Amino acid sequence: MPNGIIWFTDGSKIGDKAGAGVYGKTTRTKLSFALGSYASVFQAEIYAILACGMEIIKTAPKRRTIQICTDSQAALMAIESNKLKSRLVLDCKKILNDLASCNRVILTWVPGHSGVPGNEEADRQARVE
Repeated sequence: MPNGIIWFTDGSKIGDKAGAGVYGKTTRTKLSFALGSYASVFQAEIYAILACGMEIIKTAPKRRTIQICTDSQAALMAIESNKLKSRLVLDCKKILNDLASCNRVILTWVPGHSGVPGNEEADRQARVE
């Protein structure tokens, strides 16, 4: 992807510990967020995409193609829906729209746990101790 930036996101919940992970393939950025015991896997997935968007905004890219990959079809459907039922989804959508105001943002589904290196790294970042 010429002039493109590729990121991977993932959410996880193991036992009572939820986490969100972000991996920037282009920048080699690794981010991990502990979300506590009350967050669901869905919330962790959305938070990972939100955190990814916030991290990208810090670099103020202009006229770039930004691909954000997730293995959560539920998160993608919630973000693309016009019926928002969650403040977290609304915040995520706002950040993505801010990014899209001067970039091309592509949200992409990738199969989870199937050997996609960037997705595997995001999964490792999401697994909090």
